[in-house]
Amino acid sequence: MSGVLLLALLAGCGGEPKPLPPAASVWIESRKVDEGKPARIHAPGATVMPEVEGLTLQRVSEGDDGSATWEATGAKGSYVVDVPGPDAKPVPVYIDIGVDGPTGGEMADLAAPAPKPPPVWPYVLAGLVGLGTLVAAGIAAWQRWKPIPPPAPPDPPDIVALREWIALRARDDLDPGALALALSSVYRRYLDATRVWPASSRTTREIVDNLAGELTAAELDCARRLLSAMDLVKFAEREVLASLFDQLDSDFRRLVLPVRGGGHGA
Repeated sequence: MSGVLLLALLAGCGGEPKPLPPAASVWIESRKVDEGKPARIHAPGATVMPEVEGLTLQRVSEGDDGSATWEATGAKGSYVVDVPGPDAKPVPVYIDIGVDGPTGGEMADLAAPAPKPPPVWPYVLAGLVGLGTLVAAGIAAWQRWKPIPPPAPPDPPDIVALREWIALRARDDLDPGALALALSSVYRRYLDATRVWPASSRTTREIVDNLAGELTAAELDCARRLLSAMDLVKFAEREVLASLFDQLDSDFRRLVLPVRGGGHGA
């Protein structure tokens, strides 16, 4: 197989080689032949052909110029015959039987293997990292530039007062006097929010006098009871306390929620 290995190192050119110059006296008629067909080698008549594994060399004719013709036959594959030249230096003769040069037949194993494809996971990981970065940047930008809704308008004074009133009526940790005082304070703060004068710092008589121009006589009685609720509870008998607080609740709703029907939020 030394001829085969030499072919792997030297066979870089394809196609049909040209016959060697006459001075070399060694040439081949056709480098590539079909399987089962002989390749004809011309060399000096005194040449002794070397043995090549897998190839049979048979002398078939003599030339008038002292040359001879050999027919090379063998199995499918690529071969190199080192034919001794006129100066005793070997002249390599390449023969391809049924194959396209060193890429087929016995030379197939010498071809460089195809490179393995690069791994895919680094690209997938890089894509996921990039996507995560874009999502995070988008969320940060949205949080920074999203429109801030305006604050909700404050509840009107009557709703605020009613909420405080209901919360006080639901408590059971206050004695009747403390509860009456707290309820009276809710009504005073309502007047602070709806009038231009500070009701919380005025006496009951002063507040009633200021309200006289805008309330009916019955409504003034309601206001008077709310403002003096602690005194009413303080001097009331125990059995009438529940009915007294019910009366105060009715008074409060009549004065604070005249338009809302007296039952808003209850």
